[in-house]
Amino acid sequence: MSALPPRPGNLHPGAQPLPLMSRGESEAHFELKQLALQWARAQGYKIAHPEVALPHYRFRLDVAAYRPAHLKLPDPNRAGRLTRKDAIGHTAVFECKASRSDYRRDARSITTLQNRLGALHQRRLELERLLRLYYPSILNGDSLFQEFHSVDFARAGHPEYAKLLQQIQRLTSQLHANTKFERLVQWGAANLFYLVAEPDTVPLHEIPPAWGLLVRQNAELILLRKPHFHEVPETERLALLHRIALTATPRRSPSPSQSSPEAEP
Repeated sequence: MSALPPRPGNLHPGAQPLPLMSRGESEAHFELKQLALQWARAQGYKIAHPEVALPHYRFRLDVAAYRPAHLKLPDPNRAGRLTRKDAIGHTAVFECKASRSDYRRDARSITTLQNRLGALHQRRLELERLLRLYYPSILNGDSLFQEFHSVDFARAGHPEYAKLLQQIQRLTSQLHANTKFERLVQWGAANLFYLVAEPDTVPLHEIPPAWGLLVRQNAELILLRKPHFHEVPETERLALLHRIALTATPRRSPSPSQSSPEAEP
């Protein structure tokens, strides 16, 4: 296993060092959390921390992050000019899985469902190849280069493809029913959800619905699947920001001897 990457910065310059490895936590899982923090901050999530508890959901998140937002509004004092105003940003959750067994524990995977999903996934790839070939109109034409055009397979109106998607959705829901992954999405815990894993830990066809996939490659994470963006009320986003701040704040106040002396008049 490669050496642990440099530990990312804290919530703010005066914050305490990030927590050490939790009791019973593997080194691989700990490193994935650090990589998730690095990746989140590189994407503009300036406020992020590991091991954030959600008491009302009875969950502890491996990493939770918040990205500030800004709006450009007409300046009331200068006609035709815009002014920048702070706004409520969006949130992200990262769940790390260092091994297949670790993933199966939360996903409640069932072997028969996994095998069936794998077969359906291969059938979907083959159908999509044929649909591209015989239904060129499904290309959206949203890129200057044809190989980068996005594709709307539903536009073909192919009944077998529609039925296949329904089967995949039903089996995937069964595979992840009543699990941590699905509940976090249902409860609107964040705008974005990422599964962070070691290579070959989670096949693409087993990823929970709406979750993105970040896979470790040496000392960095590679985004293999983008997550769906969920509209979440501002109250929920602020609640997660509040939990991150509480987690990052030292539990004990500094002793009087550590307090800064007041400036003399």
